Amino acid sequence: MKRSGLTIVELLVLLAVLSVLLSVAWAAARPDNTHRAAQAVRAAILWARANAIWRGVSVAVTDLGTGAGFEVRAATTGAAPCSGGAQLLQMRVAEHPGVSVLAGLPRGLVWLPDGSGRSCDGGGVISATIRLRGARHAVNVVVSSLGRVRLETAP
Repeated sequence: MKRSGLTIVELLVLLAVLSVLLSVAWAAARPDNTHRAAQAVRAAILWARANAIWRGVSVAVTDLGTGAGFEVRAATTGAAPCSGGAQLLQMRVAEHPGVSVLAGLPRGLVWLPDGSGRSCDGGGVISATIRLRGARHAVNVVVSSLGRVRLETAP
């Protein structure tokens, strides 16, 4: 007797193989922790600039120290933009396992109400590179003098 079609065992084996292939593809397509941490730093810097424009006050982005992360503070009247003010946001690198900060913002940066940026020590136009390192690769977060923030994958 000749039969056609699949048996239930063959169908179960096929589903098992497909599920393994899909899980491997999902893991390969998902960004790693280093890239997600870099995206979080980029978002914090851009959010700080937007808040400086919206609020009409200087907003500073500074290191938390020892590579722990970054914080965003809005300047208050009479306070230095980088040392005081209300904390608006804190981005901790520990939220992204396996990621470390190789190069942060030692001088910090301040977004002015007109959208331009300066360094916290009063320097001129900013240009900074934050380097994050993970298990597979490093990602640079580059802040340009025009206020653009981009990600660059490094070896």
